[in-house]
Amino acid sequence: MEATPASAGTDAVHPLVGAYYYLWNPENFAGGTLRAHLEPPQLPASSLVNSRSPQTAARDISNARQAGINFFAIDWWPYDAGYSGEDYRAADGAMKDFLAAPNISQMRFAMFYETWNLGFDPGRESTPVTFQMELHFDSDMVHFAERYFHNPSYLRIHGRPVVFLYLTRTLTGDVAGMIDGARTVLKAKGFNPFFIGDEVYWRVTPENPNPAGPILTTTPQVARIEQFDAITSYILYYGDPDFLLGPTGDFTGYPGTTDIVADERHLLSAYSAATNGRVPVIPDIASSFNDRGFRLPTNHPAQPRQWLPGEGPASTLDHLFRCVALPEVDPALPIVMVTSWNDWNEDTGIEPIGGTPTHLDDSPSGTAYTQGYTYGGEGRAALRVLRADTALLDRRFAGPTGTTGQSQASSVTGSC
Repeated sequence: MEATPASAGTDAVHPLVGAYYYLWNPENFAGGTLRAHLEPPQLPASSLVNSRSPQTAARDISNARQAGINFFAIDWWPYDAGYSGEDYRAADGAMKDFLAAPNISQMRFAMFYETWNLGFDPGRESTPVTFQMELHFDSDMVHFAERYFHNPSYLRIHGRPVVFLYLTRTLTGDVAGMIDGARTVLKAKGFNPFFIGDEVYWRVTPENPNPAGPILTTTPQVARIEQFDAITSYILYYGDPDFLLGPTGDFTGYPGTTDIVADERHLLSAYSAATNGRVPVIPDIASSFNDRGFRLPTNHPAQPRQWLPGEGPASTLDHLFRCVALPEVDPALPIVMVTSWNDWNEDTGIEPIGGTPTHLDDSPSGTAYTQGYTYGGEGRAALRVLRADTALLDRRFAGPTGTTGQSQASSVTGSC
């Protein structure tokens, strides 16, 4: 990891905080958002979130740095309709605009690759590895190497360029061959990649599934996990009882009334124990989750931004950072991920937005989209919370030279 954003090509000092970042705005608004349904609507103006604008990137970098965020994991999905049917040129064009931000030297970035889009089978919750898929993956990794790894702001861990891989927990078949093949082609380009797999979840796809057996399992897939240099989750959404390791029966409602902290900590510990700590586990926290404006028919329950009724609009983010991420961060790789900076479809974004708090929407009932929770007018609340919480993370790892400061964990998590 790098010591400072300004010296992004050197090995870094711990710890780091990253946020998932999307280059598909405002085009993806057409897919549906909660904010468009609020009364009054509170979707940001397209011109303010235009991903093809270096000025948008510059503002986001400045705001993120003030919040203590060190890097963006930037989504790269050139095969998705979110790019209006265009190919690599659209994805690379958006990256070019992001990297043209005048303050890019103050922010590191890593590529966040949509692995599942190489051939996901929704019927089996599986992305089977095929020879053609391996070739495609190799080609994309070489594309990253040639286009982005040389950038002085590219995130490196111990000199190795970092690539986040989305939904590796659905990969089946010769996963080892796929990842080893990519390492081989990148080695020929002079790079030793640091692959971070998206493996941590309540239920995952077995690496070698039995066609007649269960589609998902609660067991960490060690053989698959060990192909990666570290693992994380994209989001530990808590809204479906079928995904929980244990049926608590209290998965809906304000997070502070549920067992979300204990369950997430248990899950992270289980994944670390699965490899006896050989593969570091990076905790991820989310500000909220509400995809009802995007896919209402699925009827996913919202996970509100308020930890308890009457608490602030970033209180869920705050509690999960202090009560899950801080105690579970791996001293061998002290990174915390935040979901997300600017995903408006699932309403996980933390970028500042104005407006007036409301629990009403434009549905006939007035609450089909909000489920009665308060949204809107969050302003910079999440950034203020993260600034305080990242300071706690820094304190935890501010021990004497050569130590991690892990003993300070209890003092910095206080109210947990």
